[in-house]
Formats: sequence, C-alpha cells, structure tokens
Amino acid sequence: MKIIVTGASGFVGHRVVTELLRRGIETCAVSRRSVDFIDSLIVDNYLDTPSGDILIHLADNPNRAQVNEIGISYAAEAKDVANGLISKAYQRIIFASSVVVYGDKAKKPHKPTDAALAYDIYAQSKLEREELFCQSNGVIARLSNVYGVGMSSQNVLSKVIDQLTSGDEINVWNDKPIRDFLWVDDAVDALVEMALGKAEGIYNVGSGKAVSIKELVKTVLKVADVDNEYALAVTKPSDEFSSITLDVTDTCNSFGWMPKVTLEAGIRHLLKNTDRVRVT
Repeated sequence: MKIIVTGASGFVGHRVVTELLRRGIETCAVSRRSVDFIDSLIVDNYLDTPSGDILIHLADNPNRAQVNEIGISYAAEAKDVANGLISKAYQRIIFASSVVVYGDKAKKPHKPTDAALAYDIYAQSKLEREELFCQSNGVIARLSNVYGVGMSSQNVLSKVIDQLTSGDEINVWNDKPIRDFLWVDDAVDALVEMALGKAEGIYNVGSGKAVSIKELVKTVLKVADVDNEYALAVTKPSDEFSSITLDVTDTCNSFGWMPKVTLEAGIRHLLKNTDRVRVT
C-alpha cells in the first residue's frame, strides 16, 4: 500500500507524512516547497500528483480571508485539481475540509448530517469538493481550529500568546465567539486512521469541547500563571451570537479515534516551545 499526501510541507501535512512513515507505511510527500522526506515530489501544480492506493489531500489555502479575496478563480482552480486527482483512481481519498461550512449560528453541537452553508468562497469551495470526493470513495474530515507547534502566526491563539510579553493587556477582536480547538497531533491521528480505515462519508474532527475566545484567553493566562496581571481588551465588541461546536461521536465510533490532548495541556506545551509559530 502506498499513500500519497498533498500539502506535505504544511503545518498538518508534514506531521501526517511523519506519522505514516513512523508506522512503516510507504508514503509519497507531495508539495510545492521542498520537504525533508526521501520519497517526496515537488510540483508546480497538484494535478501532477502521482497515483497511489490512498490519497490524503491537504493541499489547500488555510487563509479564509485570502481565499475570499482571490474569489471564484480560487474555487474554480481547486475544483479542477480535485477532478484531476479523482481521475487518478485512488482506492480511497481523504479530504481536509472545514467546520466553517456549518455556519456559526447553531446552539447545539453539529453532526455531519447537519445542513451546510456556502456563504462565502471559502465555504463554497470546500463544499463543492466535498461533494466530488464523496462520490469517489471519499472521506471528508471537517477540521476544527487546529493548533500546535508550527501553527500560523495569524491563529487567534498565536496572537494571544504573543501578547504575554508585550505589556499587561491581551487584545482580541471579539471575545464572544465559541470555537473548538484541536491539538495538531490529535488531528493527524484522525486523518491517518481515516486513511487506513474502511468507513466513508463526512466526519467532524475536533476536540468536542468548545470554548469562547474569552475562556481561551483565561486558559492561556492560567497556564502561564499570570491570570491576575493582564486585562482583556476587545477591539470590536459584539453581542451577536457566534458558535461552532462539534459532535465527534461518529468519528470516534467509525475509526476508533479519540482526541487526547486537553486545551490546557496543549497550551502548556506551546508556552514551553519558542518555535511555536511560523510566519505567514
């Protein structure tokens, strides 16, 4: 069995390849940038991705604002790549989608069967490809907010942690939104188990325990042991309800997977690591 991983130089992709190799699985790392794997391929276009038995497709722009700014041309190109990958007849395809397709107005944890919303280019592009891959032995991983060492400097958690050394105030855009934060190694384990498993369809990949941004900041301060020294400042306060919480029961039952790292444990690890972010 040979597994192909696109986006192998990325935050999640690099770890997925590393984990597959650790398990002794023949793996080809495909990327637009150089990677430190023996069996790797640098491509200008992911249409040049080689054939194999299983594909884990992680090559996507994670910057939602940037994707929306590019517009429909981004969605069209991403769809063309998806169709090209499907034509290579992989036995199984794992596609990294996003929980943003649920919208942010539900008060109950989302199940994969819940209605999805294409309310911007980013969500539209994800949903278009979800449909394509589901028709071709696909497994859709709707990922929550994945964090960990090497995450983007634009991640809300990165921004909060960075402010620990810049005064006595933590500034956030809005402290009300409720989101699910998942440690990167837990996300990687889910993707690998999906690749090696048998079940198909759409699955949530998250911690199953959402927190508000205000609670996130409090947790960072608690772990850093400075909770009494910082004030929370909100740039654009709003009482508008915003929540994306997840039910991961189906994922756990179908793949024998379970998130292991608590938010506090993940933040503690980040605070100990000076290379916790990458500049994007």
